[in-house]
This record gives sequence, C-alpha cells and structure tokens, in this order.
Amino acid sequence: MSNSQTTVVVTGVGATTPLGGDWPSTWSALLAGTSGVRKLDWDGIKELPVRFAATLAVDPSEIIPKQQLRRLDRNQAIALIAAREAWA
Repeated sequence: MSNSQTTVVVTGVGATTPLGGDWPSTWSALLAGTSGVRKLDWDGIKELPVRFAATLAVDPSEIIPKQQLRRLDRNQAIALIAAREAWA
C-alpha cells in the first residue's frame, strides 16, 4: 500500500430526498429546518408497525420514463436522478 493521495474534484451536486426532488429544494428545506417525515397513506398500511416515514418528495416515476424505469431497481433510479442533476 502506498500513502499517495487521490485528488477528487466535485463538479456538480444532485439529490432527491424526502425534503425535495432536487438539490435546491432539499437545501432550502434543510436551512428552514423542515422535516422529511410524513404520515404514510399507502394501501395496506394498517399491516405495518409504523404509520410514518421519510419517503421521497418526488417519486422516480415522475422523472424517469417508464421504459427506462422498468430496467432499474429503486436504488438505481434514485442514484440516476441525483447523478443526472449533478451532471447538469
């Protein structure tokens, strides 16, 4: 192992979170002290032990075309949304 350091350059920022669907709205909500936790209103929620969670503010299906979304799992879709925003 060597002790060399790797240079990392951040060229963009992207996020899709419970606070907002993009970086600016997420940052604004963070500064305002907004909570991303919401009451769940899904079908079948009564079978779950909790009634609230921090779900995404914007569902990936609203951003990614359905044909592409079918080939991605949820984690990949969320990462793709953030990566596209950072790239832009």
